[in-house]
Amino acid sequence: MINLKEHFRLSAIYTFFAAFPAVLQLIVYPLIEGEERLGPVDFGYLAITEAIVSVVFIVCTFGMVTGIARFYYDHKESRENYNKLVSTVLSGIIGRGMMMMGIAVVFAPFIGSLFSQPALQNFIEYGPSLIIAGFSRSVLVTLLALYRNEKRLMIFITVSLLSGLLKAGFQLTGVLYLDMSFLGYVHGTAAGSLLVALGVIAWSYYNCGLHYDRSIRRSLSSFVTPLFFSDIILWGLLFADRFFLLNKPGELGIYDNAMKFAIGVQLIIQGLSNAVQPEIYRYLKDGAVKRSAELKSLANLFIAEATGIIIIAVIPVMLFITTFYETDLRLSSGLVTIVFVRFILTAQYKIFALPLMFAKKTRIFFFVNSAVLVLNLAINWFLTPVIGYYGAITAFITAYFFQVILVSVLQHRIVPITWNRMKILYLPLAIVILAILLEMAKLFLDANPFLTAAIFVSFSLCMLGMLYRREIRAQLGKLAGS
Repeated sequence: MINLKEHFRLSAIYTFFAAFPAVLQLIVYPLIEGEERLGPVDFGYLAITEAIVSVVFIVCTFGMVTGIARFYYDHKESRENYNKLVSTVLSGIIGRGMMMMGIAVVFAPFIGSLFSQPALQNFIEYGPSLIIAGFSRSVLVTLLALYRNEKRLMIFITVSLLSGLLKAGFQLTGVLYLDMSFLGYVHGTAAGSLLVALGVIAWSYYNCGLHYDRSIRRSLSSFVTPLFFSDIILWGLLFADRFFLLNKPGELGIYDNAMKFAIGVQLIIQGLSNAVQPEIYRYLKDGAVKRSAELKSLANLFIAEATGIIIIAVIPVMLFITTFYETDLRLSSGLVTIVFVRFILTAQYKIFALPLMFAKKTRIFFFVNSAVLVLNLAINWFLTPVIGYYGAITAFITAYFFQVILVSVLQHRIVPITWNRMKILYLPLAIVILAILLEMAKLFLDANPFLTAAIFVSFSLCMLGMLYRREIRAQLGKLAGS
């Protein structure tokens, strides 16, 4: 049986500290935004720089976040093999980071020429900082995945706290004292992230030694290469829409500001996923049929927690944006509901993907996500120039919907698990559809965004409460008994 007390404890820890850096970012944004500070155009440029950082992160990581989390279970019994695994993964990230820096420096004029905006054309001015930021994120995210699976909570907490505090501190310093533009933010991000990454690298090599084991590298490569290409495709799903909006940097800034808050929610969901992933892997190792009850209960809990958090976060985030922002970025509050529900689909995808990951069927994700990316780009191509960021929203919701359906079907065929499909598939999709219908009503009726958001939150919580009423009563009974 699932130890619910331990599950909720770990969920709270991983969720809070995984989201801590993102929460600090949400505090930083209003401090650097304003009539005399950064406005929608600067935030639009930050959307592009974040897209580039994410590409660097994907290349440096090369799927090793999932790789080290999965292969830890194959090597944890032998300290020698464990040391080789960690050192090999870390050495590979460093090598790819150096390669990316060389490319950025040599090809800076060409990369800058790809942009029509003068502020982005001098790539050598900000490109190296983007490489440092992406490399540092790769190191931290990969090793945090390892610490999570080892349940080394203190080092997980320490690295997460330092990462968030130093990055936010240097970002504020960069904008307020170095360069009152997106450049100050970029340079501050690089400096704060690198300090923590270098500390973690030194600590890891001190404990594990310097290794680059070819046999481990070959085993990892066959597993992570499809994931790398899948991550590139997922990057397209997450960031391609920014480039379709680049000719309207102000509108891009408004859209991306809503997405920044949504990414904060995504990191909360990632924290919940961090808590359930090791347990799901452990149950799958025991046998999906043997541990079917535990797998279903854990999946139900994860979806209920993720969906509930997304629903509850909508109105507070809208209030935060309208209260603390001064420029047209306040308009992004009206997009919060529709962009937040995207990550309900992400939560479903994680549940269906984990059994396939454990079974090392990683090639599937390349083909599925390739098809989904083509759909996303096609919708963006036709709709975004016509209806702006609503074209991008239509593209990502449609693409993620098909992604969930495809992965759920393939997971059922390859690793059969008798999920409660009402709880992990149908109800979350119904909540997403409700958000779409209310967004359309808001546009056609010119309704107040807070009114449609309140309707969404009320109806969604009612549906969630009705479906999970037994679990809620059971937990309330336990609390009353204690």
